[in-house]
Amino acid sequence: MQTHLTRRNLLILAGAGLTGIRLHAASGDFWNKKPPSQWTTQEIDQLITKSPWAKEVKAQYAPGENPSSSNGGGYPGGSQGGGYPGGGRPRGGIGIPGIGGLGIPGMGGGGRPRNGGGSNRGGQTSPYSGTVRWDSALAIQDAMKSGPPEAFDGHYVISVSGIPLMGGARYQGEDDDNSPASRRRDQDDMDRIKGLSVLEVKGKNHVQAGVAQRQVSSGSSFLIGFSKELLPLSVHDGEVIFTTQLGHLIVKANFLLKEMLYHDELAV
Repeated sequence: MQTHLTRRNLLILAGAGLTGIRLHAASGDFWNKKPPSQWTTQEIDQLITKSPWAKEVKAQYAPGENPSSSNGGGYPGGSQGGGYPGGGRPRGGIGIPGIGGLGIPGMGGGGRPRNGGGSNRGGQTSPYSGTVRWDSALAIQDAMKSGPPEAFDGHYVISVSGIPLMGGARYQGEDDDNSPASRRRDQDDMDRIKGLSVLEVKGKNHVQAGVAQRQVSSGSSFLIGFSKELLPLSVHDGEVIFTTQLGHLIVKANFLLKEMLYHDELAV
């Protein structure tokens, strides 16, 4: 049976099509449509906080590290050695060669309650949220009008901001007096973060972080670098997963490489 379109139906279809075009244009990737000099303040804010290169995340507690558990502390004044049980790294892990103790929920391992009490509440969402951003991407550098520090040359650089280093020396209330002891404590924290940070192509290769620094401008903002040589990326790799552990908190973000195009080139 042949269907005849009335004038009213044609107008409805035409209106729907025009609306779709308007919506597409309104939500399009402005960073590919005009030069950085023409980006508005609102557009820059969108690019650096919620875009293919910037993900809003919610931190989870590492196994055995939820303060609501009766585990005898592990928070300011409750543990030693940078906030890790026994002065070492957190228990549990995902079994990645060379990366011990990364307690990622749902990936095996798991912590045991300390002091013989409570339950393992690892993997539960914490109240802490922040932003994970691919700072080495040219689009982000154009928005920020600056690039990562020289120490990160040859690395993918991912920043984590807004989430505290729970259990780190500064979080435990120690003064930042720039003394040798304070600098050593801070370096110990960065070494732990470096050892517990992974960048991986979903279902394929992974690489451990090679550099980690605390951003001077903020005590709860960190830069983490991964060797480009050890993990070459292309738009065909699909999804890349970033994971780190900030003391008692696990932070994870997923990036789709096909969306991270800046002027028709992969920007990472």
